[in-house]
Amino acid sequence: MEVVLLKSVDNLGQAGEKVDVKRGYFRNFLEPRLMALVANQANLKLVESKKKQLEAMVARETTDAEKIKSLLEGQKLEFKLRAGDRGQLFGSVTSRDVADAIKEKLNVEIERRRIDMENLRTLGDHAIRVRIYTGVTATLNAHIDRLIVEGEELEALEAVNALTAAKSENAAANADDESEDEE
Repeated sequence: MEVVLLKSVDNLGQAGEKVDVKRGYFRNFLEPRLMALVANQANLKLVESKKKQLEAMVARETTDAEKIKSLLEGQKLEFKLRAGDRGQLFGSVTSRDVADAIKEKLNVEIERRRIDMENLRTLGDHAIRVRIYTGVTATLNAHIDRLIVEGEELEALEAVNALTAAKSENAAANADDESEDEE
């Protein structure tokens, strides 16, 4: 099905272009969001009359994306998380965490869907790609460091570890008692 795009769509085309899509994609995604029209004579004339506005909109969005790219490019985001002895994190850094860190550090709103990364589960430096706009991508670094726990938090952590160890010892003792009873 041929449609004319009213807005730029990732992996599909720029505003004003005529593209071929499946009916369901048009009916369920593009049409309800007012991103495209069916490519008939009336709609083609309408888009042609608004062609200069669409080109100006694409140019404006591209320049805005380039500005955001210059802000993001080469930035280093710092994360401090608890980790095991081998550098494995207790938890992970997700695209939502990265989007929040970008907003906090640079005051730039990025949708988490536009951040290309796997969840980070190890210490060290990681490269992260951010798709800002069609054809505009920035790369930034995420540095994950071990969280150093001090004071009251350290005492609470030691208490939790001691409690966990005591429970596992009790479970092992109970298992030994049950095996002696069976003999």
